[in-house]
Amino acid sequence: MREINAMTTPETSPAFRSNSNEFWLAWTFLTRFPAPVTIDYSPEALNRAARFFPWVGLLLGLFQALVYVLANAVFGHAFFAALCSVAAVVVATGAFHEDGFADYCDSFGGTDTAQRLTIMTDSRLGTFGVAGLVFVLCWRVAALTLLPFTLALLAIVLSAVVSRWLAISLMLSLPYAKTDGKSKPMSNSIDQGALRTAAIPLIPVVFLVNWQTLLMLAVILAVFRVGFSAQLRERLGGFTGDSLGAAQQMAEVLVYGSLLSVGG
Repeated sequence: MREINAMTTPETSPAFRSNSNEFWLAWTFLTRFPAPVTIDYSPEALNRAARFFPWVGLLLGLFQALVYVLANAVFGHAFFAALCSVAAVVVATGAFHEDGFADYCDSFGGTDTAQRLTIMTDSRLGTFGVAGLVFVLCWRVAALTLLPFTLALLAIVLSAVVSRWLAISLMLSLPYAKTDGKSKPMSNSIDQGALRTAAIPLIPVVFLVNWQTLLMLAVILAVFRVGFSAQLRERLGGFTGDSLGAAQQMAEVLVYGSLLSVGG
């Protein structure tokens, strides 16, 4: 009995406390929701928190799916369910990823790397950004409207996790494009072990997808990742926080489109 009492339980172990703290740091970084616990903030802990982005994505996906179900029950129409669910997750995240996508789209107005990076730091939204944002939001709503009810719920949750995993995986293979920035330290915290931790939320979700669809998704997302990485190297010299947001948004619509092609 004395030995059992002397053992360190997972709830009190330093590793558990550190992981829990980093998860809630990721939660408050990616969403507008407060953490239910007191967070011990440090720049180092926030940098390590990137591996929990897909974990936060899973909760956001479940939240969006719940809104979809409730809106469908209230309005009885897939369009309004899709519209409400997309709007809810945009509000919940403070349009965090959408803002990055819009800034990345605006960078296409630049003629060289330095100008593109400067444009992406401008708080004003340009024509490319507005057009890109309209298209990506319309695509998400339209795809969810056309998907069968059960498949729409799967698309929401699966895309929320896999898109964030794909985004942080870019930090493993690309340099940070700017000399300084809030995403630069995070790139040093992403390694193979961090990516494996980040992939854990995918495990229960992928079992809901048949292997043919899963293989198709894997191929499509792998091709996208290779192509997008090459584009980032050529146009920006690496990744930025905005380009990670763009990757998340594009991966999300690719998941929607892939599931739509097999089940819509």
